Amino acid sequence: MRRFLVLSLCVGAASITARASGAQEAVASSAHAHPTMSTHADSLSALHAMDDVLRTNHTDGATWHERGVLAWRLSNAEKRTGYMKRAANDSLLTLADSSLRLATKYNTASPEYLVDLGKFYLTSNSASVRSHASSLFEKALDLARKAHDSLGVSRAADQVGMTNWRQYLDRANGHIYSVVLKNIKDRTVLRDPRTIGYFIDNQTIRTAAQDWSGQVEYFKAWESFSEALAFNRSNESALRHAYMALADRKRWVEMQHMARVRLNEDSTDGWAWLADGLAAHRLDDDMASSQAFRRGLALLPEVERARYDRLSRIFTTKDSVETADLPPAELQNLQRMYWLMADPLWSQADNAHRLEFLSRVVYAELCFGVEEFDIHGADTDEGEVYVRYGPPPAVISIPPDPFVTHRQDIRVLWWYAADEAFLFDQLPTYGVVTLEPFDKGEVRRLRDTIPVVWRNAGEGHLVDSIDVNAVRFRAPGDSGDVFVAADVPVGRMLSGIDLVRGMLEVVFEGFTWRADSVFRRSDQHVVNFAHDDSDQVRTWRERIAPGTFLYRVEALQPDAMRGARGASRLELLNEHGFGLSDLLVAAKVAPRAGGEPERWSDFDITPNFGRVERGKPFSLLWETYGLAPENGSDAYNVSIVVSRAKSTGFGALVARIVGGVAGAVGLSRSGADSVSLSFPRQIPARDAAVDYVTLDMANAPAGSYHLDVTVSDDHTGRRVTRRSTITVSE
Repeated sequence: MRRFLVLSLCVGAASITARASGAQEAVASSAHAHPTMSTHADSLSALHAMDDVLRTNHTDGATWHERGVLAWRLSNAEKRTGYMKRAANDSLLTLADSSLRLATKYNTASPEYLVDLGKFYLTSNSASVRSHASSLFEKALDLARKAHDSLGVSRAADQVGMTNWRQYLDRANGHIYSVVLKNIKDRTVLRDPRTIGYFIDNQTIRTAAQDWSGQVEYFKAWESFSEALAFNRSNESALRHAYMALADRKRWVEMQHMARVRLNEDSTDGWAWLADGLAAHRLDDDMASSQAFRRGLALLPEVERARYDRLSRIFTTKDSVETADLPPAELQNLQRMYWLMADPLWSQADNAHRLEFLSRVVYAELCFGVEEFDIHGADTDEGEVYVRYGPPPAVISIPPDPFVTHRQDIRVLWWYAADEAFLFDQLPTYGVVTLEPFDKGEVRRLRDTIPVVWRNAGEGHLVDSIDVNAVRFRAPGDSGDVFVAADVPVGRMLSGIDLVRGMLEVVFEGFTWRADSVFRRSDQHVVNFAHDDSDQVRTWRERIAPGTFLYRVEALQPDAMRGARGASRLELLNEHGFGLSDLLVAAKVAPRAGGEPERWSDFDITPNFGRVERGKPFSLLWETYGLAPENGSDAYNVSIVVSRAKSTGFGALVARIVGGVAGAVGLSRSGADSVSLSFPRQIPARDAAVDYVTLDMANAPAGSYHLDVTVSDDHTGRRVTRRSTITVSE
């Protein structure tokens, strides 16, 4: 059952700060801080020990600070349940508050203590309490500058930057529509291609314009992050905030440069690798992106790595539930198979869809999290929509209506298409964003119907579809033979390419359900773009062991990055005894010169992929196994039934054998909706009996028809039937 689940998911597959990561610097550690406590009891004992010290010297600022930081850590000040419902220990919160304030009272020259008190205030739900934080950060920065305290300047400047960043978030994405849209619930205007089209067409201009909403606050924040890094290039929090600011404005070249400078200093910085991976992918350097993401994820703690990489972010609700309790090994295999089948082009070394997924998760972690509330960006409502559906083509921020005093939320609209837009509520100065109730329901609906869209991924790859057909035969020993044909749409792939000629690569590859490669066949040839305007048929013959496999055929023109693919599931059973192969339907089947054919592999086959042109004959080939011989021969009867897939009641159906088995040629029958052609066979005894016929359905009307071949063993009376379906077209 689990194997079926894995396969069904994979074959169907065909993203620290006041909006940054949730655990960047949640609780500061000071130079005087007590070593990490191994248990809650140890921590409480440490608090009691500090109380004893303070009874002796109540003006010991370092101990007050240490006491406040420890109480802060124990209180779960950042933890929220539901929407902004604090789940902290009130007694410990009070202890942390009083201790951190007394630390700044008895040591007025410590920027560190001021920063920690300000960060603690930011964990509060109260706007009045949070408002005190900015002045503490400014005071800390001034003290650190005067004291030439580089680490103090770095920490304080980073937090001053975050104060400006929260102000920027409240002003970002303003536009004429921010004023024009009076009733955001009425989204009729969003379906008008003239208005929203103008908005999208001018996004590039707006991005590069000298003036844009929130510009002043953005650059104030950027200057502060830059100052923080100038005084301490290893400030992890400031680095992530800088990556966040660069990502927000799509400053990918600068982001990549900053990440690589950091990696030159410390190649074990996981977040520098992730930032480099995001920037490289957005700059269309997928090879560099793949390497960076791989190294970055490897450096993350195991729990974080699993959180970033979990497939439930893009699965349906049902699939998420069904895979939630899989053992780790099976879950890992599921991930491998999902990404294998989601990869748009196997012939490319890098999986464009997985890189897009990781880019979205990393962007969401950078830009949508809220540190002081321990909110991880990819786990937010914004994160879910972004990871599933990608960057919205348009974002419109609608400020609060000054005449509606009971509601001061900022509305943020993400527009994807005329019929798909999502409305968020943003809490001013907090950076907390949630979907409106209606839109939350819409996301739930889409999660189960369109769980993920990659439309912004691999924009340089135009991927067409390939018709593939696989036919299974038994082979000696515990193995099977497979004949695979692919109809490569070369004409469509090369259409409009401004080149005279170029290389076309075609790859046929198979994997086990554990994503282990079974075979890979590849060939390249030069095509003339001006004349290769039709499809090209490719065929392969493979012998493989029994099992369940996933296979794919793909073609790639690397100069124009035009591709095509076709994939399916293949199950080879370890069968013995009486039975039939699959039916091979082809435009033409002919024995190879040089002798009487003994197996299917002794034939030249011209595939037709089950498509038959009206009025033209086609061929049918199959093998029979395990016939009971008598007196050195096999005797059996063959029945071929041609029937309409859907009864029409119009005209008689006629079928005639015009080639193949000599004793059957000339056999003809007619009927209303089905025709049965039967003939006896007697051949020298062998393990496999191969038969083929050429059928002519005269002028059968266009439509779908079933072909049923039944073989009856004359000596045992056993029967076996196989079916195939063809489509007759004009």
